[in-house]
Amino acid sequence: MIDYHLRILLFLLFVSVLLSWQYLLPRKPLQQWRIRWRHNVSLLVIDALLVRLLQPLLLTGVALLPSPFTPLASLPNLLAIAFSLILLDFIIYWQHRLFHKIPWLWRLHRVHHSDPELDTTSAVRFHPIEILLSLVIKALAIWLFGIAAAAVLIFDILLNSLAMFNHTNINLPKSIERPLRWLIVTPAMHRIHHSRIQEEANRNFGFCLSLWDRCCKSYLADSQHGDKQLNIGLPQTTAYAPKSLLELLNMPFSLHIKGKGRSS
Repeated sequence: MIDYHLRILLFLLFVSVLLSWQYLLPRKPLQQWRIRWRHNVSLLVIDALLVRLLQPLLLTGVALLPSPFTPLASLPNLLAIAFSLILLDFIIYWQHRLFHKIPWLWRLHRVHHSDPELDTTSAVRFHPIEILLSLVIKALAIWLFGIAAAAVLIFDILLNSLAMFNHTNINLPKSIERPLRWLIVTPAMHRIHHSRIQEEANRNFGFCLSLWDRCCKSYLADSQHGDKQLNIGLPQTTAYAPKSLLELLNMPFSLHIKGKGRSS
């Protein structure tokens, strides 16, 4: 219960800081924030009712089960936690990449990419079924590698915090952003992943450490039209934006998106 309250407290604190940051120093004005926030917050509430309230207890519980494969058990605690965080981040990178590669998984994940603008709230825009699948993948990884409960707690806080950070509608000075990008995923790096150009949307899959994109050859430094002209939204569309929450929830089951339109 302490873990759960800590996660909620840190989530609210970080959301408040990032929303204030993008309000005071926005990268660009948000034209559709009212309908987008309504959709994104609604999805967050649905996900919380289904999974997010149970996720801390489920993942921590799995971490306490005996594992069939315990490569981390012989390491000192701090080293085991560090390796666990790196391993979990690598797994999340490949999970994200597979959600783009496998057609039926992409139909779930395109709900996230259908946001026509990016800001802090975009980080919680996920279809409930994708949240459930992600929970199962993390639970299997935690059980398989015998990852400790402390590492699960730290990783969950890091993942949520950095995901919100790299979706936030802010501009970091290049003198800060470029060096920082060698360590973690920055907003400018992740924005490329939300391009409507398919080839750009299939790059920069990382959420936390940026090295996975570099090592796995999915890194793209700049959008072909530049950051200021980057068109955010569902790949292979020009201006598509969901009009209702029902449209978002139905998106994985729709073979064709109404009014989709092709992008250049």
